[in-house]
Amino acid sequence: MRNTMPCVGLVVLVGSLTFVITPDEEPSKPKHYTASGKEALPLIVIDAGHGGKDVGARNNGLVEKDLTLDLARRVDKRLQSLGFGTVMTRNDDSYVSLAERAVVGNQYDNALFVSLHFNQGGGVASGVETFYETEKVPPEAAWTWIGFFNKSDPSRFESGETLAGYIQTALVLRTEATNRGIKARDLYVVRHVRAPAVLIEAGFLSNAVEARLLGNGEYRERLATAIVEGVMSYVKSRPQPTEPSRLVKLEH
Repeated sequence: MRNTMPCVGLVVLVGSLTFVITPDEEPSKPKHYTASGKEALPLIVIDAGHGGKDVGARNNGLVEKDLTLDLARRVDKRLQSLGFGTVMTRNDDSYVSLAERAVVGNQYDNALFVSLHFNQGGGVASGVETFYETEKVPPEAAWTWIGFFNKSDPSRFESGETLAGYIQTALVLRTEATNRGIKARDLYVVRHVRAPAVLIEAGFLSNAVEARLLGNGEYRERLATAIVEGVMSYVKSRPQPTEPSRLVKLEH
């Protein structure tokens, strides 16, 4: 996968030079993609943190990149069973850069972006927390054939705070883990994805007690269930699209 950059050419119009911007070919979609049968539902981009040469946190016999992929697959399976379309930024032990993950998230109009991670800290640190971004960086501005760029307004992109709140609440209720709350933080993937985006830290590998839980498949299934419940609660809370008005023929 690679980022696309527009190619720049020159055209002479009435004796003056005008830049013409032409796009490179579209980035290829991830291999793992399931289309939704319900158009009203957002597509969920599931981002398994780390992968390949980027192992993430390692402690108490656990490796973050393996746990995030396992959790992502569980979330993916549950979402599909409910009729959601899904995309996984990786579905194997491969390295995907932060920029490439954001590119995937920005390929879809009606989408949510959920990035999965596990924490590392002092031996007593524990609990779950969910991050969002208050100030988005819009994707590369749209271009026109005459070379003038349309400016994107970052304020029109939803921060993800509401989505973070629903997911965090579900995580705490399902797991009874310490509630570390939702927090605004400048994290690349949530900042550069225009859709509502969150990054979940689902527990501390450095905490021996929590690590035993995280190493258990049944507990990770509870995490997946909670994440999906949070997504569903958020989707239900959004205003539903209204039906288009109908024209009525008046009889004379």
